Amino acid sequence: MAKARSFSIFLLKDGYTSPGKALKAGHGLKKASHEDAVGETWPTFLATKPSASPWWRGYFGISDPVAQGFAGAIVFVKTSNRTFALTFGHMRHHLRDEAYEYDFGLRTTLNAVDPKEIRNTDELDPATSRRRRTQLPERSDINYFDFDGDSAVLRSLTGAIRPEYKALFSHATGASNLRVSTKKVRVDLPPLLKDIYEVYERDTYLTAFPAATNIQPVKDPAVLTLLDDKLEEAVQSKSDDLTLTIPELVDFQEDFEVSYSGAGKSDLYPDAALDDYYAYLAAHGKTVDALTVQDLQHHRLGVTTDDEIKKGDYSIYRSLVFETSLDGQDEAHHLSEGTWYRVDADYLKTLATDIDPLFTDAGLPARTEHLEAGYNELQLVPHWPGSVLLDKTNTSPEGQKQVEPCDVARAEDGHLVLTHVKLGVSASDLSHLFSQGTNSVDLLNGVPEARDKLKGLITDRDDGFNLSGLAALAFKVEYVIVTKNDTSLASAALPLFSRISLRRAYRALTSMKTETVVILVEDAYVGAPRPKPRKKPTKMAVAKKASAPSPPTGP
Repeated sequence: MAKARSFSIFLLKDGYTSPGKALKAGHGLKKASHEDAVGETWPTFLATKPSASPWWRGYFGISDPVAQGFAGAIVFVKTSNRTFALTFGHMRHHLRDEAYEYDFGLRTTLNAVDPKEIRNTDELDPATSRRRRTQLPERSDINYFDFDGDSAVLRSLTGAIRPEYKALFSHATGASNLRVSTKKVRVDLPPLLKDIYEVYERDTYLTAFPAATNIQPVKDPAVLTLLDDKLEEAVQSKSDDLTLTIPELVDFQEDFEVSYSGAGKSDLYPDAALDDYYAYLAAHGKTVDALTVQDLQHHRLGVTTDDEIKKGDYSIYRSLVFETSLDGQDEAHHLSEGTWYRVDADYLKTLATDIDPLFTDAGLPARTEHLEAGYNELQLVPHWPGSVLLDKTNTSPEGQKQVEPCDVARAEDGHLVLTHVKLGVSASDLSHLFSQGTNSVDLLNGVPEARDKLKGLITDRDDGFNLSGLAALAFKVEYVIVTKNDTSLASAALPLFSRISLRRAYRALTSMKTETVVILVEDAYVGAPRPKPRKKPTKMAVAKKASAPSPPTGP
């Protein structure tokens, strides 16, 4: 009986069907020989690493011979007028990021698996670049994975195959690549890949996983060109709307460092950050205002462990997170992990209908103070007589994570108003802001100790404060957002995924019988930008410094 074997399959885009175009420049792979092969052969490229002793052998002084090596391959198979790359070992990083269809594995899996037989999911929250892997001990309906298709992008899914596809493969995991287990022999690979491509082309996923289809990838080359032009403009102007991330799940149990390549040798950094990338370019005489999309695809972000094992290598393009809209169109577009996503105009209208009524003009003073703490203390508190400053305080019980009740509190119409403030409209900052509001009220409603701590914090500042709202659990949450955008735009002044986060927070607060208000405030500050915290030296740098010989002393 044939043995089931695991395959990792990438679908190459048109224009990248030859190994010379699909593989990265300077890949260093060796083309395999097939002189004695029986049956059809396909272009195959090998990577081998001679056996060597692992670092821990010398570290612990082990005298026994210990060796470890590496072997991997990429096989290019053409069928049904499409070319597939089959990778074995850690070889996917030798493929150009732009060479393959990013939705191939996931869409094929969504079409092939039973929606009630899901094993695990990987999700991406584009607003915060947060990644989450959820795994259940038994196969379950997708609803048990708490996947929110409004605010997250499904990046990977594993599940049991529908009966009609079990002759093709026994199980599937889909991300940008498709991982399947099959008993097909080598000569059956081309028809198998042809059948898999037909599964990819179907639209079963639209009804089987409707929550996973709210945010759809853009396929039109003309639209993609316009979106890339917008990205170029944002990079050249160092727009605050850009974020640089590591575009895959990272094992933070391992120490790692980040480096850049494509323009010259790079220093090591503790994490991915645009400022570091810009500094890297400047150190090699490259000007940001001349960067092109081709440069972003050529420049790399590398992830290396502290024992110098490379864990990832990605184009800067794939590592960028960005949101924009095209002139004259109502749809929003979001770039994440190298793929542009489109959000339908009707969905945006529904979103606006839900949250625009939360926005109000409260006549708050335009921000003129440098820091958020200064704006809270010197501008907001004086604006509301009887209010108290609670910035950086904590109401959580002892031993639990800190929960700030709000930045400013005041009594109004029998309610305790909890005001949360944020300077700027960074999507990650706003998602944190909205979560602060829900977490604070949830804690105050459910934990008497938290209410006692808040009472003490308030009376320490004003012993005449009206605490009837706290006693009655009558809360009102205000989100004050300082922005340089047009404050009359209401929700449209916020990034798309921040609007989605706000709606989620609004629904949560409504379930807790708490009114929600959003106030946009003009940003009139004209001083220097807020200082950025200094980066700590990387662990590698510290280790190298510690191991360096001491300078000679004395004459």
